[in-house]
Amino acid sequence: MTCRRSRWRRTLTGLVAIVAAVATSTAHATPTDPADRQVDHPLRALSGPDARIVDDRGRTAILRGINVNGLGEYYREWPDLPATETLTEDDFAGIAALGANVVRLIISWSSLEPTRGVIDEAYLDRIEQAVTWARAHDIYVLLDMHQDAWGPAVHTPDDITCPPLTEPAVGWDGAPAWATALVGTAATCRIGKRELSVAVQTSFQNFYLDIDGIQTELVRTWAAVAARFADDPTVVGYDLLNEPNPGLLPGINDYLLLGDYYRRAIRAIRDAEQTTPGGFGHIVFFEPSVITGPLPLPGPQPLFAGDSGSAEDDNMVYAPHQYNESISPLPGSLAQGFADTATAADHYGTTFFNGEWGFWDSDPAMAAEKARRFAALEDAHLVGGTYWQWRQACGDPHNIGTRGTRPDCAAQDTGIGDDPATTAVLDRSYPRASPGRLTAIDSEIATGALSVTGTADRADATAELWIPARCADPRVTGRNIADAHRRAVPGGWRIAVDTVAAGDYRIRVDC
Repeated sequence: MTCRRSRWRRTLTGLVAIVAAVATSTAHATPTDPADRQVDHPLRALSGPDARIVDDRGRTAILRGINVNGLGEYYREWPDLPATETLTEDDFAGIAALGANVVRLIISWSSLEPTRGVIDEAYLDRIEQAVTWARAHDIYVLLDMHQDAWGPAVHTPDDITCPPLTEPAVGWDGAPAWATALVGTAATCRIGKRELSVAVQTSFQNFYLDIDGIQTELVRTWAAVAARFADDPTVVGYDLLNEPNPGLLPGINDYLLLGDYYRRAIRAIRDAEQTTPGGFGHIVFFEPSVITGPLPLPGPQPLFAGDSGSAEDDNMVYAPHQYNESISPLPGSLAQGFADTATAADHYGTTFFNGEWGFWDSDPAMAAEKARRFAALEDAHLVGGTYWQWRQACGDPHNIGTRGTRPDCAAQDTGIGDDPATTAVLDRSYPRASPGRLTAIDSEIATGALSVTGTADRADATAELWIPARCADPRVTGRNIADAHRRAVPGGWRIAVDTVAAGDYRIRVDC
C-alpha cells in the first residue's frame, strides 16, 4: 500500500459494535456447518474468453474481502508502539460478519527467512493458524508476499547525516536485512517519498538481476510456503510480490525482468505442489509494477510464451491495485481505471482482482460516494477485491511519516472507515458462488436487495448468496430456480438457491 493520511478514523470498538448489533446469536459464531463450508472447495482460474475464477463444482466464484496485516513484520520506530495489531480468531469472525469470503493475508519475507537459507517454521505455523481461523469462518486466504519500500532495514540510522535535499528514511516491510543493499549508510536517505532512496532502488535492482542470488532466495521461500499449503483448499492462492518497484531501470525491470521473477516463482510453486502428497495447483495472483499498474499495457511481458500470446501458466489472475481517484500518482477516473485494468487482463487472457482499494478523502461523504461508484464498477465487471485494510496499529510506518515523529494515536488511521455508507459498500449483497457462468450482478447498497443472472451448466447447481442484516426479511424470486434456503448468520444472511435445469437463470432477493 502507498502511504496516505486520513482525517476520518474509527476504532476497532466501533466496528465490533456494528458486528454485534447485527449478529443474531452467539450460536452463529461459525457461519456454516463444517460439512458445507465453501472454502472446502478449491478454486482455480480459467483463462481465455471465459476467464473467471471457478470452484470444483464449476461455479463462478466472486472473492470479496479485506486486507489483513496482523502477521506482517513492519519497521518499528517507537519501541512502545506496536507496528501491527495482534491477529486473533475474533478478527476473522468480524470480517465474516461483513460478508467477506476472502482475506488478503500479508506475509513477510523477513519473517519467513530471517536468516539466509533458513525458513522459520514457527512463522509458517502462525500463518497456518490464521488459515485455520479463516476456514472456521468460511473465508478463503490469499497469501500476499508484501513489501513497501523494500523492507524494514532501509531506515536511516540516527548517527547518519543525510546529504542536502535528502532526509532520514523510515523503514517499512518486506525483505530481510541480509537481502537489503547499503544498510546503515547515507544511501538510505530519501528524497521525499519512501521509495526514493539509493538503498531502496539498489535493493530492487539487485533483486531483478539476482545479484548474490537474492531473487533465488525469494523463489525458494515461495517453494517452502507452497509446500506447506499445497493440499489446503482454504488457501486460494499466492500474490507473488506486492507493488513491485521498477528499481533503477524502469521499462526494463517492470516489463521484462519482473516477468522473469514471476516465471521462476510460479515454477517453484508448481513443483512444490506436485511433489507434496495431496497437493494441487493454487491460483497465482500477479501484479504490475507500482508505476505501470494504472496502464492498460502494464507488463510484465515474459509471462507469455511463443507467438500465441498464451500465458505459460493458465491458473493465474491479474491483481493490480485500484487507486484511481484515491492515492494513484496518475490521473484517471475510477471508470477509466477499471477499463484499463480490464484491457490489461484481456491482454493476459485472465480475469482480474483488485488486491487493494480504498478512499481516504478529508470529507467522509466524498469517500463514501467514491466507494459506491467503485462498488457499481466491481459489480459491472463481475470481479472482486480486498479493501485496505482491516486494522492498522498506531506504530505502523504509514502513521510515522518521518524519522523521530511520534504519531498521535488518538488521531491515526486504525483501519476500516467509520462512515456508515462506506461500511455498507463493504458488506453489500453479492453472490459468493454462482452456477455456471455469471452474467450480471445488481446489488442495491441501501436496502441489501440483490439481482443475479447467469447460465447454469446443469440442474441442481447451487448459488450461494450473501445478504446483509439491513435486509431484515429477504425474499427470493426468479426464473429457473427452486425454493431458496436461508439462514441467519452474524451480520446478515446466507442464502442457497438451486437451479431447476441447465440454461439461463435469474435470482432476485427483495427486502
